Amino acid sequence: MQQFGWAFLGCGGIAHTAARQLAGDGKMKIVSCWNRTAERAAKFAKKYGAAAYPSAEEAISTEDVNAAYIAVTANKHYDLARLCIERGVPVLLEKPFTVNFAQAEKLFALARERGVYIAEAMWTWYNSPALKVREWLRAGMVGEVQSVSAAYALPVFRLTENPRHTSPELIGGALMDVGIYPIRYAYELFGMPEKISCRGTLEGGVDFTENVRMEYENFAADIFVSRRKIAGERFVICGTKGKIVVPYFHMASRALLKGDRRERLCDRTPKYLNEFRRVAEEISAGRTESCYCPAQSTLDTMKLLDLCRRDLGLVYPCERSGEND
Repeated sequence: MQQFGWAFLGCGGIAHTAARQLAGDGKMKIVSCWNRTAERAAKFAKKYGAAAYPSAEEAISTEDVNAAYIAVTANKHYDLARLCIERGVPVLLEKPFTVNFAQAEKLFALARERGVYIAEAMWTWYNSPALKVREWLRAGMVGEVQSVSAAYALPVFRLTENPRHTSPELIGGALMDVGIYPIRYAYELFGMPEKISCRGTLEGGVDFTENVRMEYENFAADIFVSRRKIAGERFVICGTKGKIVVPYFHMASRALLKGDRRERLCDRTPKYLNEFRRVAEEISAGRTESCYCPAQSTLDTMKLLDLCRRDLGLVYPCERSGEND
């Protein structure tokens, strides 16, 4: 594969983290960038050897751009992804993919119609720890699953005033930012639940803490999510023959199998770099859908998030105003 060129739409913290990992890879290059704030785009471009543009359309239309990475606030995901697809530019779109299922369905339909690649940047499933956990389960290493518990609870709201975390206009709150990870993790391992329920409260139009329960035929996955309370991050699966423990599961470098058989996977490959490499390989091979994060997985996850928000009574301002309808 020749050097693969990226356009970065959004130059915030996540974009910088990804860019630092890409910087040492000779097979990929950040060709162009755009940000709502021109000064931020200029600084990003200087740091990573890219060219900053005054509009997203100009950034993705630049020569040598093979794909766009969209890392803006979720309220703008749909518009920018649609722009890329309409211009035939493949897309890696940060999570949450869109605000709701309806938007996601429209984007995938448009991408299929135009024959353009689009995938969710759910980096967990481009990397080996999560894939190994799924392999252990399919091989019956823990026997019959009896219970699943997960937590992603870190007090970010106490540590930052970044409106991305607290503004309903920017799709802030715990569910869409971090709750998506354990819900997607359970879905990827066990499929769609027979029932999902979510209990929590809203403050200022966003959610801070919730308990999610995904019910399957013989067990349930109980998930605790918070941006205010401390409960750490882990995913634990208990079965009749043993259990699987994954610390920091959304960005895991370790996965532990305990019981009749014991195994330990350690993988410290930079997670963003691995994700970008695999997406670049898929696009270069002419694929229009990711085998790591397929469309159906993203659509089903968005459907589950919609159901959780229904339980919470959580409706975002852009949905009330009819944006992107």
